[in-house]
Amino acid sequence: MISINDLVHARPYPEFFGSVEVDPLREADALQEAQLLDSRVCHLTSTAALLFELRTSLQFEVGNSALLVVRGLRSFDWKSPTKQVPLAALTVVSSVADRSGGSLRARFEFFPEAHLAVAGDLAEFYVLEAEGIGDVPPDYSSVDLKKVQGALPSWSSVCSLLQASILH
Repeated sequence: MISINDLVHARPYPEFFGSVEVDPLREADALQEAQLLDSRVCHLTSTAALLFELRTSLQFEVGNSALLVVRGLRSFDWKSPTKQVPLAALTVVSSVADRSGGSLRARFEFFPEAHLAVAGDLAEFYVLEAEGIGDVPPDYSSVDLKKVQGALPSWSSVCSLLQASILH
């Protein structure tokens, strides 16, 4: 068992885990209907990490969460509307990763309207089973932020690593 945050810093070797059934590093829209929960950028290590909710995903049969780590970070471009919206998950409507010009780029479109583009030297994708969050995503309309957060994977969640993929 390892925390999700430890995975960001540990750099485990994906070849020791099951390969991913659906690989968002190689297949467009593999993360469709997954939800972006949080992102982190560490300038010291040139790393970006994206934490996803998989219980809503159309493609993944196993795992309740996922982590995408981009190393050798070159850019992190987030765009969202300036208006305040009610508490809601950011649902992936489109995702694509590709390698061009020596750099890996991943682009995401979300509902409600938001866009993310991240580029770096390599990416790691992990399918995880976070402990203690239940089988069903939280009801965001409850307005109780602590209750919603308690039913979601977080950086400190202890998890089992189920599948992994890497793209150099």
